[in-house]
Amino acid sequence: MINSKDLVPLPKGLIKVGFPTIHPLYDEYGKLLLQAGMVVETEAQMGKLYEHGRYKFLQLSENALAAKGSGGQGVVEHDGRQVEGNQHQGERLVVLPFNRLKLGENLQISPLSDNAGSVKYFIKFVGGVDKKSLIFTLPLIDNKVMFVKENTGFSVFMFSGKGVYRFNTMVDVVVSRPFPHMYLKFPREVYFNALRKNQRVPVNIIVALMNKSANEHANAKISGRIVDLSLGGILVETNKTNANADVGDDFECTFKINFGGEELVLVLDSILKNLSPVEQSDGRTFYSYGIQFKHISVKDKVLLQGFIFQLLTGENIDEL
Repeated sequence: MINSKDLVPLPKGLIKVGFPTIHPLYDEYGKLLLQAGMVVETEAQMGKLYEHGRYKFLQLSENALAAKGSGGQGVVEHDGRQVEGNQHQGERLVVLPFNRLKLGENLQISPLSDNAGSVKYFIKFVGGVDKKSLIFTLPLIDNKVMFVKENTGFSVFMFSGKGVYRFNTMVDVVVSRPFPHMYLKFPREVYFNALRKNQRVPVNIIVALMNKSANEHANAKISGRIVDLSLGGILVETNKTNANADVGDDFECTFKINFGGEELVLVLDSILKNLSPVEQSDGRTFYSYGIQFKHISVKDKVLLQGFIFQLLTGENIDEL
């Protein structure tokens, strides 16, 4: 039971047939009717929920309702967020292009029951049937396969091809053989934001470089700042040079990013592609290191993709 004073009627568009809910739904007395992440199966069920259902008041929902009440064109999506009239820049509603999805695509999922959006898992796309289901690996926690229940709802954030897709769905079937994987319901529509392949963004991030190819007696460490970042690599400027560095050397790059309100440390294996001096107008000499990433883990790749998306659009993924 929950205090009925904290509950408000369901706004139009908050729930839809065939979609999982992001909020727990209660009756007017505070008794739970439907858990978050469960799918509204029929029009009749949806009608009863709108007639008797309530949900806990959240500021996000209040903002969406205010947009509706002000005479704007705002429409509340099935997960309670406004998606029209205040559309995220460059984002549009599309049908998921199943034939363009590539095996091994990395993506991030969050349980719909986690309203704060603080829980994130990283999985891979391994197949599916167009308009019917999508197949993904199961999340790993401390290198152990996570237990996932059928009918669990997830929010999905996926980079594929030339853009970013996001949608809500639920687990249809979980299978353990020949390897642990799960079938997710195919979304009717998804939200898409186009990005150029390996799009570069200007940044100013402190980085520590270590030349892993240098001999044990050489000074293999150097610090600088990243001035250009892409999913494929970085451009680093420093006022020092490593005399022992040669193009083709293996490097380790360590730097921090602020992603989703959290400060995260990335340690990426890389290779030095070019090294050149850059004369400044004041007579000083800087050194430019062109570095290409290699062997990026699924988790680090998704985090880096999300960070670049955040820089390009000004949108925090967790707010989408």
